[in-house]
Amino acid sequence: MISQQSNLPLGVSRFILEDLSEAHLQQQLNVITTNYGPVGAFIHLHPIFISYNHNPVAYFPEEKAIVKQIFLMAKHLKKFLNQAANINGRSYFCTIARLDGAFGLEQKINFGAIGAGLFGLSKSMTWEWPRVFCRAIDISPDINAEDTASYIFAELHDPNRYLTEVAYGPQGRLTLIA
Repeated sequence: MISQQSNLPLGVSRFILEDLSEAHLQQQLNVITTNYGPVGAFIHLHPIFISYNHNPVAYFPEEKAIVKQIFLMAKHLKKFLNQAANINGRSYFCTIARLDGAFGLEQKINFGAIGAGLFGLSKSMTWEWPRVFCRAIDISPDINAEDTASYIFAELHDPNRYLTEVAYGPQGRLTLIA
């Protein structure tokens, strides 16, 4: 679905889903757990989907399929991530969307709207998996790869487990306050 893949450092394994069936996802997770052990962290870096045709809301079929896969991943990672949290004290479920760096509220970029659903998933996981560290991050598409990586790393080590949504954009780090 995504024609371009990021380069990975030497020694980092890549697992590609050849199809989007739940059976294939389960098979790949079995390969991973058999060869590397139980999963203790899941980080999804969502591709950038921007509409250039000036529609106020953009819907991409590829984005819908990816988000559906992440929901299926959550379903099948539940056991592993909860076990890892019980054993290690912390496990991770983290989704990173590239909306606008302000939770989609700036209305300056016509981003793919479906990816914003990852925030709802991460918030739900916080309540359903209380021992797993769950965080949804919106990073502006204008932020370079090095800064993106450092922001993700900082969020994974944030001690505040009550915060489930964070954004990074030109104005810095943002959170929502009720």
